[in-house]
Amino acid sequence: MGLKLKINRKQRLAYIPKAIYNILGSDVKVAPNRGAVLMFPADLQIKDVLRSLDIIKVDLVHALELEHKETHKDE
Repeated sequence: MGLKLKINRKQRLAYIPKAIYNILGSDVKVAPNRGAVLMFPADLQIKDVLRSLDIIKVDLVHALELEHKETHKDE
């Protein structure tokens, strides 16, 4: 599910793949909490961020259901 990014421990920098950069651009807002970090274009309206989060949540729930089926397929 999703892309995996590596952060250089010493420099604390991450390579952002072109596909993500094309979505975010160079001016980004970040909304961190204890378990996740949300990144979105700085000029995107909050209502559009929330709409995107709804879509991401549906995708994550689907991935969790598939994972559950895979781990319990022999039961």
